[in-house]
Amino acid sequence: MKFYEVFKAGIYPQGKFTKKEIAEIAQNYDPKFCEAPVTIDHQQTGPAYGWVENVKADNGILKVSFKEIPETFEKDVNEGKYKKVSVELYRNLEGKGAYLKAVSFLGAAIPQVKGLEAIKFMESESDIYEFEAEDEPEKYSEQEIEDLKNQVADLENQLKIFKENNRKLETIKSLKEKISVLTDEVAAFKEKAKDKEEIEKELTEIKTAMKKREFDEFIDKQIEKGVLIPSNKEVVLSVLQELDNVQKFGEDSTALEGFKSFIESIPPQITFGETATKNKQTSDDEDTQFANADEDSLEVFKEAKALAKKENISFRDALLKLNK
Repeated sequence: MKFYEVFKAGIYPQGKFTKKEIAEIAQNYDPKFCEAPVTIDHQQTGPAYGWVENVKADNGILKVSFKEIPETFEKDVNEGKYKKVSVELYRNLEGKGAYLKAVSFLGAAIPQVKGLEAIKFMESESDIYEFEAEDEPEKYSEQEIEDLKNQVADLENQLKIFKENNRKLETIKSLKEKISVLTDEVAAFKEKAKDKEEIEKELTEIKTAMKKREFDEFIDKQIEKGVLIPSNKEVVLSVLQELDNVQKFGEDSTALEGFKSFIESIPPQITFGETATKNKQTSDDEDTQFANADEDSLEVFKEAKALAKKENISFRDALLKLNK
C-alpha cells in the first residue's frame, strides 16, 4: 500500500495546524463514516476520480492511500498533468473533530501548501507494511508545549483589541477568567501533559464564541442599516456559521465573504428573512424589492430561488449549495 503526502503542519490563512492536530485528523478518518473523494481543482460536482482508503500522520505530514483510481486519470497524473494536491477539511464533523473532506489534484492552480512530494502512480510497486507498538504512551515535545503557550498569548492579545474596539462585551469577564486559567495550566503542562486535550477544548470554545460575536455584529449592523429585519437574524447567522465550518486549502475559498457581500448589497427595508424561510412574497414583490440591487446580487437571489423551488429545499440551503 502506497501512501502520498497531501498536507502538513504549519501556519495558513485559515489557522495554525500542529503536529498533534495532523495526528488527530488521521486518527478521526473512517471511510465507513464519511469517505473522502478524489477531485480535480476542488470541484464540488461531477464524478469522483477515486477515494481515500487510509490516512496516517508521519511527523507532522498527513499521508493518504488511494483506491479505485481510473486508469485514464492515473495516466494523466503520471504524465505530470496534475503534479500538486490540496485538501479540504471540516473543522468539526458531527462531533468527531477535524476531518478530511476531500483530496483534490491541481492542474494549473497553485496549491496553498508548498513543499509536498509530487504524486506519481507507479506500477509493480511493493507493499509497505506498517507496525505500531501497542499501548505506547503519548509524548508531547517542547515545541508543542511552546505552540500552545503562543496560542494562549495570541488569544489574550485578541481579547485586548476586542475590548478596545467594542462597547458591548457582556462576556469579556468570563473570557478573561478562562484565559487566566489556561495560562496557569500551560505553566504546569510539562508535568501534566494529559491535561492538554482539555486546554485545547477550552481554547476552541473561546474562539467559537468570538466568531459568533463577529457574525452577530455583522448582522446587527445590517439590521441598523435597514438591509435586514430582526426576524432575519437567526437564519442569516445559521448560514454564516455553516459556510464558515468548511475550510478549503485552495486559493479560492471565498464562499463566506461572497455571502456577506451579497447581504450587504440588498436594498434597505427588504424582507429577506421571510423570503428565505417562509416563501410568502410573490415574484412581483421580490423583483420590486431588488430593483436597486446590483446585477450580480439580483442574479444570485433569482438562482437560489429557482433552485429552492426545483429541488424543494429551503432558500437558505439553496444559497449554501450555490456558494459551495
